[in-house]
Amino acid sequence: MHKFDAQQILFSPTGTTRKILESIASGLAPDTCTQLELTYPDSEKLSLGAQIEDGEVALIGMPVHAGRIPALAVERLRASVQGKGRKAVLVVVYGNRAYEDALLELRDLAVELGFVPVAAAAFVGEHSFSTSDLPVGHGRPDKIDLEKALSFGRSVREKMLEGGDGDGNTQVLEVPGNFPYREGVQPAPISPETDADTCVLCGDCVRSCPSNAITLTNDSVETDKMACLRCCACVRVCPTGARVMVHPRILELGRTLHEKFAERREPELFFLRDRRNRS
Repeated sequence: MHKFDAQQILFSPTGTTRKILESIASGLAPDTCTQLELTYPDSEKLSLGAQIEDGEVALIGMPVHAGRIPALAVERLRASVQGKGRKAVLVVVYGNRAYEDALLELRDLAVELGFVPVAAAAFVGEHSFSTSDLPVGHGRPDKIDLEKALSFGRSVREKMLEGGDGDGNTQVLEVPGNFPYREGVQPAPISPETDADTCVLCGDCVRSCPSNAITLTNDSVETDKMACLRCCACVRVCPTGARVMVHPRILELGRTLHEKFAERREPELFFLRDRRNRS
């Protein structure tokens, strides 16, 4: 394979997965690169039945929630994409705690959808529950992470140019994880709240919500707590800091994450033919 196109397929509420995937794509340096956005509710209509074109490499990027791929992301990927034997590079981005079964789940899902995984990686992004007082993976992915993502993309390209990318090979890409997968995040009446005194009703939170859980009225912001993914994208984009996560259970979890997972975790990279690099 000397010439190829690529397509980024991503679910990235807070933008960390997007940054990693774009850096990998830069290193991969395809002739053309398109992007299939699965993050927002309109993705369900815009992407329905999308197919990877012949000769196109898929870069599939997903966040990790409690060691799993978010169920909404899985649902949209299943409804939107058909691999038809195309090669795929799989990426999960987790909040500096652990990615557990997420990468295995993504590999299995990619195979189910007709892709041939040829490489995979687990990168770190700032945790959704990270705050200025209790940071978890603060500022990740940072410059070092993005350089490693770029290098990973170049390594994948080199393997494809060398022909060591799975052509004519029935080998399965080995990645960490267990099956049955661990239990994922369950719906619960927990979500960020809106401080009415500082909210300016701009609607940025509504537009950022991947699950369509936030509604703007003439004088307030309403949240369907059971539909909330607790990704905290709305908290990140709020220009006045009016969206805040104040639920005691989440605040306690944020403190635990800060105390137990402060040590920097580095990307883990996986290739066919037992080639695995940690850097």
